[in-house]
Amino acid sequence: MVAVSTSSLLRLVAEPARTHRRALAVSCALSVLQVGAELARPWPLALAVDWAIDRDGVPDALAAVPPALLLVAAGSATLVTSGVVSLLDLGATRTAERTAERLGADLRRTVFAHSLRLSLRWHAGTRSAELVSRLTSDVGRVLDAVTATTLTLVPDALMLVGVVVVLLVLDPWLALLGLLVVPVLAALSLRQRRHVRASQGVARAAGGRLSTTAADLLRNVGAVQAFGRLDRAVAEFGTANAEVLRTSSTAVDVETRWTPYADVVLALGAALVLVAGGLQVGAGTLTTGGLLVVLGYLRDLYSPVRALTRLSGVWARAGASAERVADVLDAEPEGPDAPGATAAPPLRGTVELRGVTFGYEPGRPVLRDLDLVLRPGETVCLFGPSGAGKSTVLLLLLRLWDPDAGTLRHDGVDLRRFTRQSVRERIAYVPQDPWLLDATLAQNVAFGSRDATRAQVLEACARTHVDEFVDRLPLRHDTPLGEGGARLSGGQRRRVALARAAVSPADLVLLDEPTASLDAVSAAHVVEAVRAATTRRTTLLVTHDPALAQLADRVVHVIPSSAAPTGAAARPETRKEVEPA
Repeated sequence: MVAVSTSSLLRLVAEPARTHRRALAVSCALSVLQVGAELARPWPLALAVDWAIDRDGVPDALAAVPPALLLVAAGSATLVTSGVVSLLDLGATRTAERTAERLGADLRRTVFAHSLRLSLRWHAGTRSAELVSRLTSDVGRVLDAVTATTLTLVPDALMLVGVVVVLLVLDPWLALLGLLVVPVLAALSLRQRRHVRASQGVARAAGGRLSTTAADLLRNVGAVQAFGRLDRAVAEFGTANAEVLRTSSTAVDVETRWTPYADVVLALGAALVLVAGGLQVGAGTLTTGGLLVVLGYLRDLYSPVRALTRLSGVWARAGASAERVADVLDAEPEGPDAPGATAAPPLRGTVELRGVTFGYEPGRPVLRDLDLVLRPGETVCLFGPSGAGKSTVLLLLLRLWDPDAGTLRHDGVDLRRFTRQSVRERIAYVPQDPWLLDATLAQNVAFGSRDATRAQVLEACARTHVDEFVDRLPLRHDTPLGEGGARLSGGQRRRVALARAAVSPADLVLLDEPTASLDAVSAAHVVEAVRAATTRRTTLLVTHDPALAQLADRVVHVIPSSAAPTGAAARPETRKEVEPA
């Protein structure tokens, strides 16, 4: 499992890292220079002790220099070395963290764009809040690993090698004593990493469930207050929150419980070197300054060892998050376009559904052998009971789903010969529950066209009677509508959605129950808006509203597939034969 998480982590960051390799290289170079400066830090202290205090081994050229002056020089060298190390550390950290942020932005954009291409079936099985959690907190964990690797792995690995080489040159025997504990620490680190990755995976999953619960309750806060179920909502959140606390606390315990063992092992190594080095000083085979240098380098040896073992914990946490992000990227997008698919022409000709059978689940068709013809400029109304598949017909035309059998054609050409994106750009769709962005009214209307101008947006609002209520908004067309259009009534939201369809250059308009659940006055405004939005365009309308049905040139009854014999899933009717609903 560790190998799997590491593989996922490397695969996620490989491509963005190539894009920002120059900045990462600069950060690594600064870290290398920092290691060089770190290796020089123990020497001023050693020289101060040996030359200025013990007067042992003073070079002839410095024999006449007063000890106080040597101490000042050693102190100055210590100050300069520390300043250089700090500046290099600042540059390396700033460069690495800024690069990690840019890399994270690239990764979030990639994951978000990929998720938008995934099928509706995939999204139906994945909570949006869970997906947001992976986009934000899980990507953040991955970035922590990138930063830590850049600032820890390269410099500390170099420091480890450099210190070992210097110690072996200074005193091989003391160096080997100090290195005895390294294999023990490595074994502890590998063992701990497996446990950390597993516990972090459980904690991250619990965090995703908490995000989902919170988003669901906050999105439906009106229902919570209306039904007086604040206690239940708080209890549901509390249960999920307690699970996050439990799993996170377990993960913290797993990650930190090894620290005392590692510290004891490191202290044992330092104690062995101190005893052996002290004996050598007493025997006159090692100077006091030499012992201080060895102990200083030993500290510099153990510091990267400790950092590298902690880095394994960062990788374990990031690996658990990387697997969750990789699950999204590994999901297959909606079925690919047919080989050689081309851009769809304007859908101004005849649109047909021939022998269409479709079900959301295998063996349970919603539509069976449906035949339907939409002639240019015609308005067709679909009637039928709930569950008969009327709205499904609209989704099939949008190619959000493809039929299990049968074909959809435009002027005799199968719509699958065209790319999905181009087909959707030729259609204006108004769902029963209008999809409004947390943006201004004008921005919501302009969403219906790639290049809608301000004048076109205002004209669409006027045609669809949005202007009837826009003067009551504080900033008129530039008023933020809130999440889901919360500042508007149901009828007002429908009219904004119709204005979006009106500003679209599409030749085919699909309307799904635009007056459902509205009062008579609001429904009348929407009917007028529908009339304005569909002028001179081919329109397919799903409704139970007889006033809307009167706008249709032809009405078609859709019979539930469970009650329809083969070839009779749709029965054409004239408008006069439709009874008021």
